[in-house]
Amino acid sequence: MSLFGSLSSGVSGLKSQGEAISVISDNLSNVNTIGYKGSSTLFAQLVTSSGISGTTFNAGGVGTNIRRSQTIQGALKSTQSSTDLALSGTGFFVVTNESNITNDTSTFYTRAGAFAEDNRGFLTTPAGYYLMGWKTDQSGNILDRQNPSAIELQTVGASAAGTTEFDVGVNLTSTETTHSYDTSLTLQQNLDAVLANPTTADYVTDARFYDSQGGARDVTIAFTKRGDNFWDWQLFTDGSNVVGGTEGANERLGSGTLEFNPDGSLKQAVNATITADWSGGVEDGDITLDFGGSTGGALFDAATVTNGPAGLDFASHVLGITLDDGDANAPANLPGTYDFTYSGANQITLTEPDGSTFTVTVPTDPVNRTLEFGNGVVLTLSSAWDAAALTIGDQMGTVDAAVYAETGTGTGTDGMIQFASGYNTLFSNQNGFGSGTLSSVTVDEGGFLIGSFTNGETKKLWKLTVAVFQNPSKLDPVSQNLLQETDASGPPLFKEAGIGGTANVISGALEQSTVDIANEFSEMIVSQRAYQASSTVVSTVDQMLNELMQLR
Repeated sequence: MSLFGSLSSGVSGLKSQGEAISVISDNLSNVNTIGYKGSSTLFAQLVTSSGISGTTFNAGGVGTNIRRSQTIQGALKSTQSSTDLALSGTGFFVVTNESNITNDTSTFYTRAGAFAEDNRGFLTTPAGYYLMGWKTDQSGNILDRQNPSAIELQTVGASAAGTTEFDVGVNLTSTETTHSYDTSLTLQQNLDAVLANPTTADYVTDARFYDSQGGARDVTIAFTKRGDNFWDWQLFTDGSNVVGGTEGANERLGSGTLEFNPDGSLKQAVNATITADWSGGVEDGDITLDFGGSTGGALFDAATVTNGPAGLDFASHVLGITLDDGDANAPANLPGTYDFTYSGANQITLTEPDGSTFTVTVPTDPVNRTLEFGNGVVLTLSSAWDAAALTIGDQMGTVDAAVYAETGTGTGTDGMIQFASGYNTLFSNQNGFGSGTLSSVTVDEGGFLIGSFTNGETKKLWKLTVAVFQNPSKLDPVSQNLLQETDASGPPLFKEAGIGGTANVISGALEQSTVDIANEFSEMIVSQRAYQASSTVVSTVDQMLNELMQLR
């Protein structure tokens, strides 16, 4: 028996239990520390080199290992600050001691997400460490994945974007009479007359565009009916809004045509892209007008009109030509050249590409007239058209038809429509916005830091960098709720929140300490009793050694 071995074993017990009390006291003192992960003491038997040899036992004692449970999720507590962040799941926030990243910058990791904007616009911990993330574009695409940087909001400043898309949906009344076009003038002159006096248009609707500097530019789109299922549109603004314009006079930004199917759905929209030469030294506005999806189908191309002696264009008093390819008697071969000829007795004969003919009689009343040939082809003549000067066989002209693909949804009913109900602007949306300053930020579960601006606009600014480790329990704790990488923890992997098992980010919340007070008190009682027992061993061995020393 070795009394000195027993004494050493008892001392090791005192030391180990003292260390256990130190761990418990550290846990209890951090019961309110955000992001704190409680530690625990693991005891391990110490064995001397001889151990048990025959009937002789040599005491070894006890040692300790400290386990830091970095993977245990703490409860989340709501706060009033949107920059208070908590991680729900695996990972750590990445922070640095410098905002300008160099080779000398120290990087740390933490679960304590009490961040706030400092006087330079950086998001920092209470101790001044800088939160790291990736800069993104407005759509949330990371700009430089290899180099996360300190999240900074001051330079975000004002936000403005010019209009590049305009979505409009209007019901144009199908019962509207054909507009009073004057075919003694050109089509362009007729459109100019509407532009000069928009009250003569069949319908107008207003919108507000924005230039690249956030300046508001009010615009109007006017519609006039040129024939059955066939409309002209013009987009215009006050002349003061465009280079070379005159204040008080309307300036056209773009124009085109809309053709509808007999069921009121949109068949095709022509010239739906414009360029606005805005005044004031701002960039030109390239704007796409979206009138909704179109069904497509067979359409006449006005650019292919050739005039015969009688004429087939606007100057010949022909307002429009349309083709319903859904008609039961529609041409078998829709694409091709269609010929219109005056055949006498106020009659017009249409010859299809395959040679089939259809004849209609033109009413003599001097009004706008709509002629249906019975095969889906409709010819609209103005009140000025007159056959008196024509002779039998005079060719009016030819026009080519082609088949066009559908666009968008292809339904033809999610934008411009033409039904018998009254005029109605269904929607009018554009993607520009005026100048505004950053008013607040929030963070979504995916770690995107989203800015809200005073103009009502929101956009993604940054994406938080989340670090994960192969062995997070081996991270080395340092002051200010921070952790450092060690060889045992392995290097960090920088990942996006919410992807591949990485933690989600909760805005307006903080992760609470994982310390359980009741459990710590229980462990304290056990450690206290074990400490007392070890001290008793030491006292007993001391008495036994004293007895030994008294022997004579």
